Amino acid sequence: MKLDRTQKRRRIVQSVSFLLSLGFLGLVILGGRYVIHQACPYAVVCFGLSGWGFLKLGGAAMAAAIMFGFAVLVYSMFWGRRFCAWLCPLGTMQEFIYSLRSRKYRAKHQTPFFVDRRLAWLKYLILLATGGMTILGINYIYFRLCPFYGLSLLPRLIAPGLAVLALVFLKSWFGSREWCRFLCPYAALMNVFQWLGEVAGFKRSLVKRNLERCTDCGVCMLFCPMNINIAESEYVRDRNCIHCDLCAQSCPKPGTYSEERECGK
Repeated sequence: MKLDRTQKRRRIVQSVSFLLSLGFLGLVILGGRYVIHQACPYAVVCFGLSGWGFLKLGGAAMAAAIMFGFAVLVYSMFWGRRFCAWLCPLGTMQEFIYSLRSRKYRAKHQTPFFVDRRLAWLKYLILLATGGMTILGINYIYFRLCPFYGLSLLPRLIAPGLAVLALVFLKSWFGSREWCRFLCPYAALMNVFQWLGEVAGFKRSLVKRNLERCTDCGVCMLFCPMNINIAESEYVRDRNCIHCDLCAQSCPKPGTYSEERECGK
């Protein structure tokens, strides 16, 4: 499939972000004064809720990571979860692995929409658990399961974190972005901020389907990495939409999909 201009830009941004993440990860593994949390936006929860103690761990760099994480949350109130589709290295790896699957496989193994709805609560439970552990000062329990933390401690093996990372990559071969859909606590937090924006009446960028051009062929839903029932309404109001533009890329009728500013309610 030939990439359109948006997808080419997204691939470039994804590649740069991924390479920068690998570079920082290398610095962490080699040792020195760097820790993986200094590059993780979820530090806004893991350390941001624990007061100023995080300065002892990472100083100004840790403070910058927390501010970046909060800035992404505020951004999501107006523009949705673009961070997942454009910047997150774990999201990029999941997307790449699943892209190796054929179009026929995706059509035959698409997860039923009701399964996504039933499992959606898991990431919110993890968010509550990690937030509670941080406040209680026992967030090291979550660190042992964090795939980024486990990878950053190579060559020392931290089995739980590496096992989670291996499971995420393995599941990516059989399903699209299942970490993002069901388990990522930062994704849950972005969804919470989107909801807060809706309550406040902020207009959020939404994917719009041109009903006059759409033929209801369903191809867009086969390529949606978040398994959203795009064809159920004119606007994609599902907060799990990551604005990857793959629905527009896969649509056989160019111009069917566009972005508009609408209240997310």
